[in-house]
Amino acid sequence: MDTMMKEIHARGKIMQGIKEVLKWVPVIPRVVPAIKEAYALGYDLRIVSDANLFFVETILKHSGINDCFSKINTNPSYVDDEGKLRISPYYDFDHKCNNSCVLQTCARVS
Repeated sequence: MDTMMKEIHARGKIMQGIKEVLKWVPVIPRVVPAIKEAYALGYDLRIVSDANLFFVETILKHSGINDCFSKINTNPSYVDDEGKLRISPYYDFDHKCNNSCVLQTCARVS
């Protein structure tokens, strides 16, 4: 994704444009009300995603549910000095899992 974001930036796309496109990502009907209800009932909601923090936070904010989650485990992202979205892998633990999981979405992520 980092390479793709470099290419998108090289083609003249800016962060605001990326943010606007992310707002078009469809959310399954009833998911947002279900999340809000679970949050209102006191459930500790967390996200484990193979996306990146910018994408996840943008979609959550647009959906009005960004405050419903206590933790987001995903690939870190930031905007560099050139205004380019940079995405890093989420590899900050020793992966000694016996399952055939993808490293950054391993069930051992806490």
